[in-house]
Amino acid sequence: MNSRGIAESRPSDSAVNTRKVSAFLVLAFGISWTAAALLYVSGIEYGGITSTILVVVFFMWAPAIAAIGVQLRYGDPIRRDTGSVHGRLRWIAIAWLAPIALLAVTVGIGLGLPSVEFTTDYGAFLAEQGLSEDQIAESLAVLDEAPVPPIVLFVVQGLVAGLTINALAALGEELGWRGLLLAELSPLGFWRVSGITGVVWGIWHAPIILQGHNFPDAPVVGVITMSVWTVAASPVFTYLTVRAQSVLAATFFHGTFNAVGWFSLVYLTGATNLVIAPVGIAGIGAAILATSACVVHDRYLADEPIITGGPISPWGR
Repeated sequence: MNSRGIAESRPSDSAVNTRKVSAFLVLAFGISWTAAALLYVSGIEYGGITSTILVVVFFMWAPAIAAIGVQLRYGDPIRRDTGSVHGRLRWIAIAWLAPIALLAVTVGIGLGLPSVEFTTDYGAFLAEQGLSEDQIAESLAVLDEAPVPPIVLFVVQGLVAGLTINALAALGEELGWRGLLLAELSPLGFWRVSGITGVVWGIWHAPIILQGHNFPDAPVVGVITMSVWTVAASPVFTYLTVRAQSVLAATFFHGTFNAVGWFSLVYLTGATNLVIAPVGIAGIGAAILATSACVVHDRYLADEPIITGGPISPWGR
């Protein structure tokens, strides 16, 4: 890497390969949306164990399958061009831990919204998830017997999940969005890459949002809300990935976010998911603040700026 740093693009990457990007998007959307359609017509209840497995395997992993397939079709290296390398471990660690702060900000923003209040009524939350009275009683007993406050237990569990099982599920998306798509769109610069990816990512969620994911009481408005959140959060994913020079940063960030995202639904009450969900209005506000933090770091603290308006080189080449 020369003195111009990680913001420099390779001469051979001066233009976007639109055919390759289009092939990737068609394949990713085709697999995911077909899987969502089959889930819908099968009559399997959304939110159950069976549907969750199907969504993870066939919906969430479609972008990765598409990325690998397109790389093979074009004869391009998979690991190198999707950022599947260890990269900068410090930034990967930051990405893994960052969702805890993001969700804390989400709760803080939520408390500033009309009618929203703070709560520690874990039983009410468990009841909303459909648990029986016996299951709720058992869960509350476990929390009471824990040697640490519940929030500490939740954070530890979330971090472990974000590094393991949730990371495995998130990798299915990130090999596509922050792997192949980020690399292929890198000549467009930080903001356009993030904006396009955010829009694509949001629209991609539509079939499962309409089936009840995240916003079961308002699925149509939920599609719009989710898309606004993905656009607001996409620069954070891009920033962490480019700083880490590895798709693992986005993978662990995504995995931990999914593992701790329900914090806002546990500790906030008085409004619907559209308002207090981690991808609702409160979450959108937190994502905007997180993006602002990335801009401040890039402008005033980083040795090598990447939010310059020029092409980026995500893997430091």
